[in-house]
Amino acid sequence: MITYEYPLNERIRTLLRLEDLFERSRHFIARTDPLDHHVALLTLFEILEVSSRADLKSGVINSRRFRSALSSAITAGVISAGIDRCTRASTTCRGSLRR
Repeated sequence: MITYEYPLNERIRTLLRLEDLFERSRHFIARTDPLDHHVALLTLFEILEVSSRADLKSGVINSRRFRSALSSAITAGVISAGIDRCTRASTTCRGSLRR
């Protein structure tokens, strides 16, 4: 179980919850037992419920607008490299929390 000590605000907590739900769904989808698939479906329904919130939708729209505004100034390769670095840092942090 991953423990997050300092969720800064409601948006961050919601995004962390979605991340956990996606990881849970991937875990149960990969299994073969019908009960595991049932849990995967319930998790997907919970993802739909959480992601249907208006404030989360507006946040995603705003971030896409931000990315499109930056795309004219920054090449896609630079953005991709930044996302990859963030992903690696996140994985490293998660690994150190599990120890």
